[in-house]
Amino acid sequence: MAENGQDPSLKAWQEYAERLHRYRSDQGLSQQRLAERIPYSEAAVGHVERLIRKPSHGLTKELERVFGLQGELMELLPEIHGVGPKWFREWPRVEKLAHTIRTSEPMLIPGLLQTERYASHTFLGEPGASVEEIETAVGFRLRRQRIFARARPPVYSALIDESVLRRPVGGGAVMREQLQKLTDVLNPPYVTVRIIPLSAGLTAGCLGAFEIATLLDGGPTHAYVESAEEGRVTSRAKTVQALTVRWEALSGMAHPVDRSRAIIREVMESYEQ
Repeated sequence: MAENGQDPSLKAWQEYAERLHRYRSDQGLSQQRLAERIPYSEAAVGHVERLIRKPSHGLTKELERVFGLQGELMELLPEIHGVGPKWFREWPRVEKLAHTIRTSEPMLIPGLLQTERYASHTFLGEPGASVEEIETAVGFRLRRQRIFARARPPVYSALIDESVLRRPVGGGAVMREQLQKLTDVLNPPYVTVRIIPLSAGLTAGCLGAFEIATLLDGGPTHAYVESAEEGRVTSRAKTVQALTVRWEALSGMAHPVDRSRAIIREVMESYEQ
């Protein structure tokens, strides 16, 4: 629940309805005229604005096309529909406030560095996930990456186990594209990716993925801890300190950035064979 007692999903839905009404009014469109431009009825538009029915991914996609938007409505869908586990939903808000993010990932490319196709295949592994749910989740993950385009982007440091590069998520073409992105985004000291070699053996990083975010406003450092079944977001000092020590230990095992870049390229070339 929100601090004022209001359901966060309802608050996001109200914001969506207000934006929709404003965009429609700015272009001089009635609900009927808007419906003539999209494959949805006037009632569908009206139900969303009057908070009778939640907006779908398909409707939102059409509305953004008509209004010429760049995600202003899409960004609200995850909160409206509760995309992702409840324990994760606080973390994107932490990311937006962070000036430094440190990540350790033993299983997958970190979400903030994923391509659309790689992200899609990670969600395809979720039992029972519908096509629309996957599209919404992928869109939300890609919009999280916009923190790198803001005026003051965070300093982002990722430690990735070498096995992640060699796990063919989605096949060779998807992996080539994904590994190319890793080399493209490398921009020390702002964005660094360092590889923990297989020769390091069983490390503390194998226990699970985690992230540590230091905030712009001097607020408490937050951590996100992930396990096989669930995760949690916490600012508990003892937990943050323990994860910081773990990250530093793993950092000492990782290759330097230049060597990591070379390894990423070597593995990328292997997917071309």
